[in-house]
Amino acid sequence: MADKMWQALLAAGSTNINNLLLHHYHDLGMSTSQLMVYLELTSYIDQGVREPSLALIAKHLGTDEQQVGSLIHEMITQHLLAQRLETQPSGKQAAVYDFSLLWERLAQFIEQGGHLTPVATDDQALTREKIFQQIQVEFGRTPSPFELEYINQWIDQDHYPLELIQLALKEAVVNGKYTLKYIDRILLRWQQQNITTPAQVRAEQRRFEQQQPGTDDGDGPVPPIEIIKLNE
Repeated sequence: MADKMWQALLAAGSTNINNLLLHHYHDLGMSTSQLMVYLELTSYIDQGVREPSLALIAKHLGTDEQQVGSLIHEMITQHLLAQRLETQPSGKQAAVYDFSLLWERLAQFIEQGGHLTPVATDDQALTREKIFQQIQVEFGRTPSPFELEYINQWIDQDHYPLELIQLALKEAVVNGKYTLKYIDRILLRWQQQNITTPAQVRAEQRRFEQQQPGTDDGDGPVPPIEIIKLNE
């Protein structure tokens, strides 16, 4: 019986936590619940599981998947965690968790004698990963593999400019529509109207600004385009 227990313990492996992080995670703005999610994610990453199951993590923590997703969302908005796209051996891209930002914040905290410089909020150059992260932050959850493939299709097959994807996302959020289907309909509409730049989006909005918005029940007609600056 004891032999089996030790075999099970060895097979399970161990997850280590740095003492500086353990002693200062609250100073970084990290909650105890977030720390537990960090440990769970790290335990799988250390085993080579790049996309751990949030449902399984929720089961381990005695909570639900939605709560785990919410905690991950909080860490992303606090610049403690990022998700980046990684090309798998099969050629497909997958979203993987990256805690480099957390370690950078901890290093800054130690180097500055227990003080933290506020995180810069200015937008940086738009990239595929930036678009992916913005969709994740706005939706408040991790997109499914199907949704990730959907986003990649906008870029690789439909060749939508990244700036327009960002504008379509913001338009969807303004109208309370948190679905890729809704964003896709906005992008398709702009494509049909030969709109390819943010300036053209604003010109189209001015053209319709005197018109009354149509009704929208569920996935009804997409309302007229709002003026949304890229860096707002």
